[in-house]
Amino acid sequence: MKTLAIARNTFREAVRDRVFALVGVFGLLLVSSSIILSPLTIGAQQKLVADIGLASISVFSVLVVLFVGSGLVSKEIDKRTIMTILSKPVSRFEYLVGKYLGLLGTIGVMILAMTVLFALALLATGSGFEVSYLYSLGLTVVEMMVVTAVVIFFSSFTTSVLTSIFTLGVFLAGRMLPDLASFAIVTGNDGVGSVMGVLRYILPNLDLFDVRNAAVHGLPIDPQHVAWAVLYGVLYSGVLLLVADRLFRRREFK
Repeated sequence: MKTLAIARNTFREAVRDRVFALVGVFGLLLVSSSIILSPLTIGAQQKLVADIGLASISVFSVLVVLFVGSGLVSKEIDKRTIMTILSKPVSRFEYLVGKYLGLLGTIGVMILAMTVLFALALLATGSGFEVSYLYSLGLTVVEMMVVTAVVIFFSSFTTSVLTSIFTLGVFLAGRMLPDLASFAIVTGNDGVGSVMGVLRYILPNLDLFDVRNAAVHGLPIDPQHVAWAVLYGVLYSGVLLLVADRLFRRREFK
């Protein structure tokens, strides 16, 4: 109950920060895209609108995690309100998990709202909402679970600015992890290969959640891949939150 109370308060703070204005921007982007792409044939128009819509949902979700999540802990440290919270029978782990669930709930509501707008945009262009889009959107939610855990991890021991920078770096590296592995093979350098091998097990493999191209082009998406991606995302997020708790316990507040 204490964790859920912190989660609800985090959600209210996000609403006060007007993060849902991004949903309106997303809607305008889809409408503009539909108008511009209207001269195209139905098949090509559907693919382009779907590609823009699915990609935009991912981008807007990451922006919310970066701009809202980076200040979740540091904001309360600066205002000294964290001392009041932790002086009550609330453990630091409960506090972090509450912040995590609150931010994740905000992302979930945003993705749901953007999905509705996305479906309406497809209908407006005479296209249908394919089941494969649900796979892509579902894995986007799991990806945001991981990215939210990353931002909570960094916010447990550093400032909001560094949290944003580090989280963005991890996100980009996680998306390019297969390319980094290929680069290590091409260079043929043992040192680079060793570093890439270590990073492969430390950084989150966010490319695992990217099935957008398959969804857009109507290619089959393996349910086993989806199941493994969900399991991987849940386990990675859980481990990262446990590590964040260990670091947060060592942090002193003055």
